[in-house]
Amino acid sequence: MLQSSVGALRAIAGELSLYDKSISAAKVILTGFAVVFSMLFLLIIIIKSYSAIIAGLQRASDNRKKKKTKLVLEPVSMDKGVHIITKPAYVTPPTVDDDEIPEEVVAVIAAAVAASFGPSSKARIKSIKKASGGRSAWANAGVLDNTRPF
Repeated sequence: MLQSSVGALRAIAGELSLYDKSISAAKVILTGFAVVFSMLFLLIIIIKSYSAIIAGLQRASDNRKKKKTKLVLEPVSMDKGVHIITKPAYVTPPTVDDDEIPEEVVAVIAAAVAASFGPSSKARIKSIKKASGGRSAWANAGVLDNTRPF
């Protein structure tokens, strides 16, 4: 059966002239180019629209954050234009276990939290503890590198 179909194809191909063969080959090539470039164009449109949607959502989120983080400012001196924040960012000091951590470190941690969340947020530090010994940062990096899935 297979030999008869191969023989039939050879007979049909033998009947076509070189011009007909080249025309059919050109049709196949041009159809391939058209399909590939139309799919690439479609992918470009999809990616651009997705990018525009994400950028719009991020702008809306940033606008909402800007509205929420308005500071209450009072001028100290009208000549110099210096302002102070009237509402403190940190109200109650965090608890420190067994006075192991110096007050300066607690102050730095509280300032970092206040700077990253802003004075109008309700972020609070409830307690500060020293981390357990465990592995070093280099050992953790080695473990993560060697156990990362492929």
